[in-house]
Amino acid sequence: MAKLILVTGGAGFIGSSLCARLVADGHRVISLDNYFAGTKDAHVAGVDYREGHTKDIATHVPETPDLVFHLGEYSRVEKSLLEPAVVWDLNKAGTFGVLEFCRTKGCKLLYAGSSTKFGDGGLGRDQSPYAWTKATNTEMVRNYGDWYGLKYAITYFYNVYGPGERAGA
Repeated sequence: MAKLILVTGGAGFIGSSLCARLVADGHRVISLDNYFAGTKDAHVAGVDYREGHTKDIATHVPETPDLVFHLGEYSRVEKSLLEPAVVWDLNKAGTFGVLEFCRTKGCKLLYAGSSTKFGDGGLGRDQSPYAWTKATNTEMVRNYGDWYGLKYAITYFYNVYGPGERAGA
C-alpha cells in the first residue's frame, strides 16, 4: 500500500537516491530541503519538493506523513570546525524540529546517524562539531522514543559513494 513519506535532504546525494526508490515503489514522496548541500539538479520526477529549514518543518509540511526519513543535516566533518554555528542550526535546531514534528503528528522516524561516533573506540564523537551533534542527536532520538513513545529506527552510513556524488565530498 502506498504511503506518504517525507524525506528531509531529499535533494542531496543519498536523499535523491532514496526519493527515486520510494517513487519507483509507488509511494507519495515529499522532500524538504534547504539546498545548503543539495541541488535542484538532483530532483526526481514525481517528488513534491519544498524548500525550507527542518526547524520549520511544520510550516512547510502540513500533511501527516506515515514515515519521515531525516537525512537533512550538515555532513562535513572537517569543515564543521570552521562553522560551528551553522552545524548547530542545521543539526541541533533542525533535528529538534523534526522530532517535535514526528511527536506531535505521530509519524515514524528513520534517523540517519553517523559512523563518526564509533571512531577511536567511541571517542570520535567529540572530534568535531559535526561528530558531536550527530552522536548526541542519536541520543535525543532514543530519548524521544523512551519519553514519548516515538517509533524510530537509526541507520548509520559508512563511506557512501556512487552516482550523483558531489566532487570533493
